[in-house]
Amino acid sequence: MKKNNLHNVKSPGFKTPKTYFESFEADFFERLNEKEAITSSEVSGFTVPDNYFDTVESKILDEIQNKKETPVINLKPKSRFYYFAGIAASIALLFSLGFNNDNITIDNLETEILESYLYQEDYTNDDYASLFKSDDISVTDFIDINISDETLDHYFENVDTEDLIFE
Repeated sequence: MKKNNLHNVKSPGFKTPKTYFESFEADFFERLNEKEAITSSEVSGFTVPDNYFDTVESKILDEIQNKKETPVINLKPKSRFYYFAGIAASIALLFSLGFNNDNITIDNLETEILESYLYQEDYTNDDYASLFKSDDISVTDFIDINISDETLDHYFENVDTEDLIFE
């Protein structure tokens, strides 16, 4: 049956005999009164050995008293090692951070490291433009720039021609 035709179904599809619900109660009680049905349910199929409950208590107590003790391993020597290792690591970290006099500034950074970082981050021109305010940049900042021929030659030798093509 297709799902889209389910709203058109008028009959449920289940059928019962005509007098089924009128005679159901009488048939049900008649079957309850039959001896065969009740006797078949009296036997469970499980049996317990003779005198089982008289001897089970003494067997359990014997097993508890004869229980062998397992050896206990003391774990404290290993935990002491971890305490001392943690203290030594924290002292080493304290000395490495406390006596480090290298102050990192923009002047100390190499331009190659900064360029490689910016190149790997995949920034767009819009991202760079959002960092500058229009008041900070003027046309005169770009007019008097002197770039040496060696710098230009070095740039054009290392740049791919595909990078120079504007889309």
